[in-house]
Amino acid sequence: MQFDYVLDGTGWATATVTVGDCAVVMTVSYLHDSLEQLAEAILQLESGQAEAAVIFMSEPGEHHFVLRQVGGNDVAVEVRWFDDWASWDIYPSDQYLVAAAGTAPFSVVKEQVIMALERILAQHGVQGYKELWVEHEFPVALYERLKHTKLDR
Repeated sequence: MQFDYVLDGTGWATATVTVGDCAVVMTVSYLHDSLEQLAEAILQLESGQAEAAVIFMSEPGEHHFVLRQVGGNDVAVEVRWFDDWASWDIYPSDQYLVAAAGTAPFSVVKEQVIMALERILAQHGVQGYKELWVEHEFPVALYERLKHTKLDR
C-alpha cells in the first residue's frame, strides 16, 4: 500500500492510494480537513479502534478511505467513491463504488501517512500549508504524535 498527498493550489490537493496494482487518484477539496482526519484515523487504529475512515471531498462527489483491522498486524484498505457528498447526507451512504481494496500491514500504512505529512511540511511549511489550504491548519500536534508513538503490535 502506498499513499501520497500533494497540494495542487489554493484549496485543492491530490491524494493517491495504491493497493496492489490499483492506484486511485482522488481530487481533494479544502471543504473537509482530510489531512487532519487521516492522522487521526491512524492514531485511532493504533489505539485499538476497529475501523476508521477518511473523507476526501471533491466537487461533486467524494472518496472514503476506509481502514479496518482484520487481525494480527494487518488492516483492510478500501477506497470508496460516492457520486455526491455522503458525509453531508446529500447522497446515500450505502451507495458507493469500491475503487480499490486489499490488505496491508498497519506499520506500512502508518509509515506512508507519516511520509506524506513530512513531504507536505518540507515543501510548504506550516504557514504555506495554511495559505494553500485556506480553512485548515497543518495538523502539527497529530503529526508529532504519529512520529513518536511506538507500534505495539
